[in-house]
Amino acid sequence: MNILMIDNYDSFTYNLVHYLEMNDKGVNIIVKQPYELNNNTIDDESIIGIVVSPGPSHPKDRPEVIEFLKSAWGKVPILGICLGHQMLWHMTGGTVTHLKRPVHGETYELTHDEKFIYKNIDNPIQITRYHSLVCKGDNDEFVVVGTADDEIMAIRHKTEDIFGLQYHPESILSEEGHAQINNFIDIVLERC
Repeated sequence: MNILMIDNYDSFTYNLVHYLEMNDKGVNIIVKQPYELNNNTIDDESIIGIVVSPGPSHPKDRPEVIEFLKSAWGKVPILGICLGHQMLWHMTGGTVTHLKRPVHGETYELTHDEKFIYKNIDNPIQITRYHSLVCKGDNDEFVVVGTADDEIMAIRHKTEDIFGLQYHPESILSEEGHAQINNFIDIVLERC
């Protein structure tokens, strides 16, 4: 049983890998960069869940990851973080635009829906943001399940086990990061 981490060339990727590897549920982590993905990756690697890492640039600049996610859609649970979160929003018709002011290493208070990723998590919690792009407006496929400073910070697909977090749960200044990652692993395992 393997969870695939898609590494979008970000310095936080291996912090997330470390959080995922700390699970005690017998799940292994496989890391692949975008150029290594293909339509057989899920079957060939026995993938039961996908985490899409943070990274530089706009989601439209990562078409190979978006194509892979389209092929994985509905097959396994997906968690997008930062750029990964923006990819999910963008590929389903949502708007991703520049913030008025980039936020890097700043903490904010997040209020959330207390379900799925946030099951048994305090509300509100402190999160750490590192981004200059943000999801805006409405999206027919996702519901907003977490906000901070009137910005979309967390989304959940209406019918699939697909989630996005704009902030970095793996940052030392984010509260309950391990619990959020473990909740995703639980969702993955429930789906197996």
